[in-house]
Amino acid sequence: MMEQNGNAIIIHSSLIIQQGLKNILLSRNIGISDMMIAVPDHSVLKEWKDLLLLIDINLIDEFNKYTRVLRKNGNFILGIGISEASDELKSCFDDIIYIYNTSDLIVQKINFYISKVSDIKSDNHLSTREIEVLTMVAKGFSNKQIADQLFISIHTAIAHRKNITFKLGIKSISGLTLYAALNNMVDFH
Repeated sequence: MMEQNGNAIIIHSSLIIQQGLKNILLSRNIGISDMMIAVPDHSVLKEWKDLLLLIDINLIDEFNKYTRVLRKNGNFILGIGISEASDELKSCFDDIIYIYNTSDLIVQKINFYISKVSDIKSDNHLSTREIEVLTMVAKGFSNKQIADQLFISIHTAIAHRKNITFKLGIKSISGLTLYAALNNMVDFH
């Protein structure tokens, strides 16, 4: 797997289509994290966060069982089609690009979803320390306990909680706990 330095992953069985999309993306300064010919296993997919996934619509049967996890992780999913897809198939993707589309239309669709990925990254991206604090909040720690555990002042602990609340738009402890649980930041077992 290529080192992740971009916002897009291309999954298509045709190396020609992969290369064509890669050329279009790179010509528009859109980074590519990886290119592959098949859907990887669940352990790889669950690590993908805040990416644009360009996926061969013919791989939908292998891929469909993972869409919930991928969307929960802030990913957007574009299908790559050779011919017009059915409405049912279209509903599995955020959008579909076709090989007969102009490069401008392909780039327009990709840029739209890349900007959504960038918005998610900038708005919701928690620092490592904020994730530690959120995890402790979800476990029921008080501000004083968080401060003592992390060797920071109580004022810093409160500031981290305010930043988390602002970034996530979640104000209640129960809401923060639910967010942490849904994003696998804490295990209640």
